Amino acid sequence: MAYARAHPGKLSYGTSAAGTSPQLTIELVKQSLKLDMVHVAYKGAPQALADVVGGQIPSSGQTAPAVLPAIQSGRVRALAVTSLKRIPQLPDVPTFSETVMPGLEVTSWYGLCAPTGTPAPILDKVHADLTALLRAPDLQQRFNDMVLTAAPTSRDEFAKFIAQEAARWARVIKDAKIPLQ
Repeated sequence: MAYARAHPGKLSYGTSAAGTSPQLTIELVKQSLKLDMVHVAYKGAPQALADVVGGQIPSSGQTAPAVLPAIQSGRVRALAVTSLKRIPQLPDVPTFSETVMPGLEVTSWYGLCAPTGTPAPILDKVHADLTALLRAPDLQQRFNDMVLTAAPTSRDEFAKFIAQEAARWARVIKDAKIPLQ
């Protein structure tokens, strides 16, 4: 942060592509901390990571699963994670929340959606079956190994979450002047 503030526009960061969650997350951090950094969009996480390892760019925003092997092997150093809690695979890596941005939480998430008009009994059955599957201990362990957490919610909670996320990231996109693709 000190370097970025002392050298506005001189520090770059790479992400897997323009408009991805890693770019939006760093844009949110930039806006909140009033940093001027240059985004470099790659055609995938491996290319961005390779350029960090090779010294072509000084930093990169990545999802934990994409970068964990490089961190564990010592090829790159993790500065912080965007979850509220440290991740078990990297217990010595602090969170943004505990270092520079109290309350910051950004996580990648996945959800299952159905077409509008799908009958409620079908939605209820799919939701119940998927929730049971996601709570299975062997699947929980497989997710944990991939730095993923299964956190099933109700359909209403998920709909509310999607609306909140859409509003949050629309503001970041507008403020960062990221062009629609």
